[in-house]
Amino acid sequence: MIINNELKQNILNRFKNKKIAVLYGGQNEEREVSLRSGQNVYESLISFDELKNNCILIDVNDSYELVKILKENNIEYCYNILHGTSGEDGTIQGLLESLNIKYTGENILVSAVCMNKVYTKRIWKSSNVSTADFMLLKDIKEIDDNNIKGNSLSFNFPIILKPISSGSSVGVSLIKTKKEFDDITSKIDDKNNYFLEPYIKGKEITVGLVKEEDGIYVFPILGINSKNEIYDYDAKYTPGKTEMEMPAKLSKEIENKVIETCKKAYSVLGCQGLSRIDAIISENNDIYLMEVNTQGGMTNTSDIPEMAKYIKLDFNDLVLYILGLID
Repeated sequence: MIINNELKQNILNRFKNKKIAVLYGGQNEEREVSLRSGQNVYESLISFDELKNNCILIDVNDSYELVKILKENNIEYCYNILHGTSGEDGTIQGLLESLNIKYTGENILVSAVCMNKVYTKRIWKSSNVSTADFMLLKDIKEIDDNNIKGNSLSFNFPIILKPISSGSSVGVSLIKTKKEFDDITSKIDDKNNYFLEPYIKGKEITVGLVKEEDGIYVFPILGINSKNEIYDYDAKYTPGKTEMEMPAKLSKEIENKVIETCKKAYSVLGCQGLSRIDAIISENNDIYLMEVNTQGGMTNTSDIPEMAKYIKLDFNDLVLYILGLID
């Protein structure tokens, strides 16, 4: 358990009478998820007597308006529950630091790196953390009916096409043929923002991690059984398209390997807050990390709350714990 009554009271005493803003919404494709997440977080914070008169909820539509509201309300701390571009990529973090306002989640650098899947994978590869090979879309040199060649790599179909810096599986495609590749990529305006990976058939999992006093706490691993061929946006947000396994059905050996791999992956990126690492276990039981999410959803059906529920960690206490991680 990451929080006990003593720690809980310490956090409440620390933030009692402090002005706190919950930042949610934003202006990207993940806005609706953030709105639901933010409402939940806000309701959790005001459920505590010590905080109920200190919190406001801000829908972040415009930076100038945001600065005005923060200053008018003398905000000292922000609970950032924005997802995706601007909220998760270091942008809002930089704005808050310029205003000397402390916030939940990762700092500017870690946020920016983790939002960029290619930078994340480069760091993992340089640190011997297992992740699939990748090729930038703009670096493709040759393509035929069987494979795609880049500067130094060659991938056979099927392949996975991903945007470098989007969340919620937006823009992720499984491509099986050259024709599909041509059809999909012809509709992409910014080819600098996409990369390719080989398609790895296997079991998808997601792993929640958070800093605690004596190390890194790892939540029970969640198994993802998508009825689509891949866990894409449609599978993620269409009711009935995905079945979750809590906990994931893994052997103890594989479970331990996943935990140690994800702990290392979290550490080498410099993470300090609540993160979720997505991975796939191949049919040969090899583990490939795919990406890290530093601003995971806090909706009623989001992954981290489901993990917390399994270990009987109250949602309100989870939210409070994340607030308490602010330095």
